[in-house]
Amino acid sequence: MPWRKENLLIENRGVHDVFNIVGAGSATAAAFGLILPGSPMWRARNVLVGSALGAGICFPLGWVQLKLAEKANLEIENSKSPSDLQGNQSRVGAAIDRLENSLRK
Repeated sequence: MPWRKENLLIENRGVHDVFNIVGAGSATAAAFGLILPGSPMWRARNVLVGSALGAGICFPLGWVQLKLAEKANLEIENSKSPSDLQGNQSRVGAAIDRLENSLRK
């Protein structure tokens, strides 16, 4: 569920960064705090605490995720063979490249 919220934030903001992950985690934890039983005042407290805890937990996890993705992309770029760089790809490889380019936009 947090990933759907994250994708919504990515599409609305147009940027893929750690704050999308923080926002998704915070919203998920706040929603969970809202459904816990109790009075409206107790639920409001749960929403605030859940939002803060969700953001606090998701910030370092999001930062690590983005750094690992950057490193993986760098490794993929460095591991391309010379035949791939010259355009001697199979039709399947070309289709995969087109899909990756469309997803990056």
